[in-house]
Amino acid sequence: MKVLELKSVVIALKNIKEKFRSWQAIFFGMGFPIMFTIIFYLMFHDVDPETGIDVYSYSIPGMITYAVCLGTTSAAIVFTRDKSTGILERLDTMPTGRKNIFLGTLISESIFLTFQIIVMFILSYAILGQYFVGYFELLIGFLVSLLFGILSVGIGIIIASFSKNEEAASGIALTFVMPVIFASGAMVPFESQIVYFMPPYWAKQIFLQFTVLGDGLTSNLYSSSMIGYTATETSIPIWGGILILIAMTFLFIFIGIKLFQKKTKL
Repeated sequence: MKVLELKSVVIALKNIKEKFRSWQAIFFGMGFPIMFTIIFYLMFHDVDPETGIDVYSYSIPGMITYAVCLGTTSAAIVFTRDKSTGILERLDTMPTGRKNIFLGTLISESIFLTFQIIVMFILSYAILGQYFVGYFELLIGFLVSLLFGILSVGIGIIIASFSKNEEAASGIALTFVMPVIFASGAMVPFESQIVYFMPPYWAKQIFLQFTVLGDGLTSNLYSSSMIGYTATETSIPIWGGILILIAMTFLFIFIGIKLFQKKTKL
């Protein structure tokens, strides 16, 4: 069977076309992160004369993590739309199958998130010229961001399972995303044990230490205020943080699908 004939791929392509026809999806998914990245750059960027490194480079991983975190809102809206319009119930009686709906939506959201990440990388590193250790490390940062994006989709599915319509899904998702992104220390340094319970912390910190500091897999992760004098090492190595991020991704996707199936069962 040709790839383009697979039901999940057909559904993914349909979702992508619908998303790019909606300027609201593009604006909320990319407009805010781009706007904040440029505004904060103009406000806080300052090149260290000794190292030649723009200090704002340490904030870019957090800005990209924020952009990816908005995938929660996008996924919540897409899944809620299919639930509220009765599409899922009708598809349960057709050969298409709900499994293909989940896979197709996951594929389409991952493609859109990849597009978002690429745009943010171009803005941050090609246009604004922010510092990174090397292209391999930058690739690691990209992959970590993509993994976190899939995790965000899982959280979006969970939110969709409790949402009655798209407006509710959007409101709940934004109410979740904004406090979490700040409580994780991704946007601004934040000293608290609570950061370790926030998924954005792991994505931002791994990305930051790999891409900007040039740390290796065996280096320990720092606390969320690693740029300041209160920076402390945790007992968790970077490879351990990657495993935690992977575990969170599988956990949220699994919980999301189970809850969503239960809430929309015929």
